[in-house]
Order: sequence, then structure tokens, then C-alpha cells
Amino acid sequence: MEKFKITPVGIVRKSDREVILEIFPEFKDAIDGLHEGDWIKLILWFHKNDTPEKRRVLKVHPYNNPQNPLTGVFATRSPVRPNPLATYTVQIHHIDENKLYIDWIDADDETPIADIKILVERLDCPTGREVEGWELDIRSARQIGGLSLIPRISEHLDELEEVSPEEYIALIVELGTKTTYLTARELIELIKALEEVYEKLPVEIKDKLKSHSS
Repeated sequence: MEKFKITPVGIVRKSDREVILEIFPEFKDAIDGLHEGDWIKLILWFHKNDTPEKRRVLKVHPYNNPQNPLTGVFATRSPVRPNPLATYTVQIHHIDENKLYIDWIDADDETPIADIKILVERLDCPTGREVEGWELDIRSARQIGGLSLIPRISEHLDELEEVSPEEYIALIVELGTKTTYLTARELIELIKALEEVYEKLPVEIKDKLKSHSS
């Protein structure tokens, strides 16, 4: 079986009341784009549980309570597992150079950080999928400021004439962790609203925009 290498990108610094993600200098540029208030998915490597014996444990008593029935580790949050990865959903409260100050977590001080990803409601907190992942035109997605615009692929629909503009989801809009699904009708209304906003811009601003785009 092929083995994979995980390179720590930082380390957890922890006191009684404060948790800091200290990112190593060579990975500092990866912080660019994160902001205070952002929610992130934090992936840690529980190095203290990384032993051959603990990697072979496939069933545990949840919460380490022997009164709970033995359960497969994939159905638990146990730190003991074939690959001792731990995931957390936390909020960034402050950023200072290469240090991210986050919510309190139960990880030990000096726990290696395997990765950090921005939390996306559509992917990480699904309550009901309006559009399946395979229906999204990811290659055509655009990021403008803090907005992510992901159009929907329409080629797979066989009888589009039977779908009304009020029902057809045309665009997925993500702002931070929040996701909104726009129907074709709502998309047209948004375009009209943006055109009205543009028309109200000062003439000097519009002239500069035109000169930059030409």
C-alpha cells in the first residue's frame, strides 16, 4: 500500500485560556486571504497517539467511557485511529503575522498542524442540497472580492423547456461561510440591480473604469 507524507505547516500553542495556531515561516504566505472572524476547518495530527499499537485499534468506547458499547472509530471522534488526524471547526479571532488566535480546542500544546481550510457552508454544513456537486461548473467559477460565483452546468438537463425560471437554480453565491442559491429569475433581477448601481457611479469613476478595461 502506498504511503503518504504529511508535512506540518505549523504548531498549536496553547495555554489555559488561549489557543494560537503558529504557522511556520515557510508557509506564512498561505495565510493570505484569511480574515479575523473567518471560520476554518483545522486539521491536526495527534502525534501522541501515533504509535503502531494505537493505529491498530479499530473499535473504542466513545468518550473513553467503558459503559458505552465498542464502536468503530470511523463512527466516533476518538483520537485513536489508523491515521491520527483530528478535525475542528473554529473561528479566527485575531491574526498577528503568522499567528492565528482561535477558539479553545482540546488539542495538546505543540500538536502539529496538518492543514487549514476555509469553511464553506455548502460543503461542510449541508442542510439540504439544492444542487449536487457534479452539477456545478467549477472551472467557470469566479471570485470577486469576498464573493464566489459558481454557475450551474445545464447540458445535463434533458427537458429544460419544462423547467421554469423561478425553479431553475442558475448560480451559487458564496460569501464567507454562507451560501445562497439564485434561480434564473433572481439572477436576472440581480443583473438589473447591479446595472442600476453601476449607472449611479460618478462619471469620473466610470471613465476610469472604461479606460482600464480598454
